[in-house]
Amino acid sequence: MIHPKLDDKNVTAFIPGTIIDVKVKKGQEVKQGDVLVILDAMKMYNRLIAPSAGKVKEIKVKPGDRVSKGALLVSIE
Repeated sequence: MIHPKLDDKNVTAFIPGTIIDVKVKKGQEVKQGDVLVILDAMKMYNRLIAPSAGKVKEIKVKPGDRVSKGALLVSIE
């Protein structure tokens, strides 16, 4: 699992890639360590996890989206 560089509320892409799956929905409660997004980068699937417990505030991506390094993927409140 990938622990992205974060501020405990925002999950960003650590490398450019393509979103394969979004495992959460807006308003969903998550625990620290829950898988939020699967990112395909360099032919490897990377599971990006929740940095802290909370509620999903915003989802900025959908499957098939190409993202650049540092792109905001999911916000937690």
